[in-house]
Amino acid sequence: MNHITPGHVRAFQAVRSQLYDNITLSSCLVNGEPGVAIVMIDQVGEDKIAIMPLFVAITESMQLAFPGARETDGSSGGGPNDPREAFEVNKGLTAPAPC
Repeated sequence: MNHITPGHVRAFQAVRSQLYDNITLSSCLVNGEPGVAIVMIDQVGEDKIAIMPLFVAITESMQLAFPGARETDGSSGGGPNDPREAFEVNKGLTAPAPC
């Protein structure tokens, strides 16, 4: 199952692009707890700005699960055994959805 939406892909591309100079870190609350987000800031009117969160940093209380990930004993350092294989899999997950 893939939870990556076209909106996620566009936000990721904006973060990586040198064309956008309005992306920054912002302190925020995630479910009422202190957090940090990568946000895009736009001026939407006189003395008004809009803040669009793109990605939220991991907080201590978040529990992340990656379906299909293999459990390890911790001795391998956590990286993929074959970086090329991992890259191909992840590249497929981040490719834009077909129109």
